[in-house]
Amino acid sequence: MKNFLYILAGILLISACSDEKAPKQEELSSVPTQEALEEGEEIIARPQFDVEFEDIVYNYDINNLPQGCDKGSDMVCAIDLQVKCTINPKLAECDAKRLPRFTFMEDESLQRPTQLSFQIIKLKPIDATTVEVYTKSECNGVWFGLCKGNIVYVLSNAKGSWVVKDLYALQSI
Repeated sequence: MKNFLYILAGILLISACSDEKAPKQEELSSVPTQEALEEGEEIIARPQFDVEFEDIVYNYDINNLPQGCDKGSDMVCAIDLQVKCTINPKLAECDAKRLPRFTFMEDESLQRPTQLSFQIIKLKPIDATTVEVYTKSECNGVWFGLCKGNIVYVLSNAKGSWVVKDLYALQSI
């Protein structure tokens, strides 16, 4: 049985290293994109980032949370909504369908912030519909450790609108 596994591993290794894949890739690249798509699929362009965010610090206070969003970017507006709902999940615009479920958890030990600020450091496209937004954030709460330090917002483009799908903290960027 061991010999069989060794032979199988050897065959897989040889097939993985062979140049036989190159002609197939050339064949695929010569097929027009529209023909390569399955029926019902669309071509979605990768997000374009022509706005300079690095110099802007966005500040929020529980006593002065603006309604709506006038930040000039759908991606920043998605983060804006997440931050406002982190501070006060009972706002009328806090929609559970547009934010991660944990945003709405109620527990005193979470210590929601009453003040929060963030600055976008880097935008990293993952695919045509997903972008990671790296930020430096400050807050006066704890809230899962997701409001102070290096916070990454994972945005997803759902039906032409950016939403926060997830967020996580990094020790360093």
